[in-house]
Amino acid sequence: MRITKLIGALFVVVAINAIGISTASAAVTLWKLLPGSVGETFTGSSEKATLQMTEVAGLGKPSITCKKSKVLLTESKLDEEGSTNKKDATLALAVIHFEECTSFGVPAESEGDASGIILVHVQIHTCMIKKAHFGLLLLVLPVHINILGGLNKLVLVRGLFVALLEGKEGAKALTFALNAVQKEGIQEIKLCEGGTEQSLEASFDGVTFVKAGEEAKNAKLEFDMTTDKEGEELMEK
Repeated sequence: MRITKLIGALFVVVAINAIGISTASAAVTLWKLLPGSVGETFTGSSEKATLQMTEVAGLGKPSITCKKSKVLLTESKLDEEGSTNKKDATLALAVIHFEECTSFGVPAESEGDASGIILVHVQIHTCMIKKAHFGLLLLVLPVHINILGGLNKLVLVRGLFVALLEGKEGAKALTFALNAVQKEGIQEIKLCEGGTEQSLEASFDGVTFVKAGEEAKNAKLEFDMTTDKEGEELMEK
């Protein structure tokens, strides 16, 4: 099995609204298949992770910084989503646990969770960024985050961002490095090949949104190989 095996170079056009985001009416063009075999599970982790927003009236450019993150084996899944032969996965589902999170010098947490803990549900597709550069397009399902402690100032975060999936084409591996970079709320990689520009966005009132970017240091995905014990490899041209 392959991290993404292209069958007849097929594309699937996924409307943003159809996969849980109502931020735009445009469609995103994605490579159809996503890493590995249906049923394969994986873990993930990163060191320091930062969500940075662009200018917010009265708050400057708010950010949320977490000392580390992890994806648990029991909460990761490769799904078939449209696959007809049950051989290759088309979608990854995961919950990212961000830990020791702060904003404005005080703990930040997702609504209903423990102080300093942010839980984010994501749907992940694989895409081509450009020749020999592969990416993960991550759809962040809407999450409310309390960033001002007892003041209960909630920010709604939603949208998509692209992370570089590092590795050499055709080389099998169990672990793949990820590289997500942003500057002042603008993501370094803005789109996948054949797609339209995407962004995370944040809002304090649920009506007015600003762009946001995600950065993660030393991030990685690691497949446990319960289905394919030889390892996965990056998609072929």
